[in-house]
Amino acid sequence: MKLITIAALTAFAAGPALADDLATEQARADYHQARADAARAQMQKEDAQAQADAAIDNAGGAQAQANDAQADADSARLQAQAAEAAAADLQARANAAQQQADASQSAATDAQAQADAATIEREQALARAHAAREDADDSEFPQ
Repeated sequence: MKLITIAALTAFAAGPALADDLATEQARADYHQARADAARAQMQKEDAQAQADAAIDNAGGAQAQANDAQADADSARLQAQAAEAAAADLQARANAAQQQADASQSAATDAQAQADAATIEREQALARAHAAREDADDSEFPQ
């Protein structure tokens, strides 16, 4: 019985030492696992930062393209406005030319009417002159 008691006492005394060894080993394992987790988290953070930097670069490129497109649109709008102004100016000139053409046509119509009236007056004057000559011939040489 003494042997069993000694063995029991030895086991009982070794129990806390074994428990301490197990706890120490578990703490070491937990420590190493935590360090590995921290290293993985650091790598994930660095990957995420690299992705964020790439996204920022892409956004900067997209913004530059958007700015270029806006500048092109503004330029096209200004060109369209200039073309519209030029078209309006040409239309105003065409309208003025049409008014001048209408005035010239009216003046030509008036001039033609005066020419027609002058032709009629000439023909009437010639007819009176002819009639006067016949009257004069008849008076000079009565029959």
